[in-house]
Amino acid sequence: MKPVLDSKAIKDILDKHLHNEGKIFSKHNEGIVRLISSEIGVKSEKIIDFDLSFADSNPAQLTENPGSFINIAALFDHEECGSESAQGAGSNIVIQSLYRIYKLLATADAPVDGFERTIQRSFLISADMAHAVHPNYSEKHQSAHSVGINQGIVAKINYNQRYATDLVSGSLLKILAEKEHVPLQEFVVRNDSPCGTTIGPIVSSKTGIKTVDVGAPMWGMHSIRETGGVLDGAYYQDLFVSFYKNFEKINHDLLEQ
Repeated sequence: MKPVLDSKAIKDILDKHLHNEGKIFSKHNEGIVRLISSEIGVKSEKIIDFDLSFADSNPAQLTENPGSFINIAALFDHEECGSESAQGAGSNIVIQSLYRIYKLLATADAPVDGFERTIQRSFLISADMAHAVHPNYSEKHQSAHSVGINQGIVAKINYNQRYATDLVSGSLLKILAEKEHVPLQEFVVRNDSPCGTTIGPIVSSKTGIKTVDVGAPMWGMHSIRETGGVLDGAYYQDLFVSFYKNFEKINHDLLEQ
């Protein structure tokens, strides 16, 4: 995600593109360059380039969880280029983090296979986007799986395991959605079409956690004009609320089979 600059800043960028071709100002906002120059004590014309990341300035907050389950939200780097980095979904960061949390919280009389039992009782929602039927390319979709915008969150299914949804995780998703009245749709790619993938199968195979792949429907995924529905954003929020609020109360016999 890139920061949004105001109109004057954009004008500055355009002006520098026109009048300073080949210099640092031709590719970066002048105000940002001047600030970096001041902070590091190096003249701006001496700066060849820089790698700058922005972070939310709001402090972290603690929320109260009255249950015994631990709710986690994980956001990964490098998903679009394969997830194979030290902090990507293809690394060991999830299983290592879970094990560290377990060791910090485990009591002295915890069973020797306590961590493995915890994994078997855990559940992961791999939350992404999903291909809604585009009116210009409706023939690319299975007729029985016509996903529409503003018609609910999509359970993504692929029996070649490009998505991690199976009978058990899909059933748990339906229970969670029903509790908050979230409409669900199902997406199955045409047999003669290639299928993309998500971090769902990656994390599931690394950890052994039962996983469901879901997405908010949209047109033109990865295009310059991705189009989604406002209602689906609200449905997505309601689904996550249900997951955090209701999952502990669900009978976990299915997960432990």
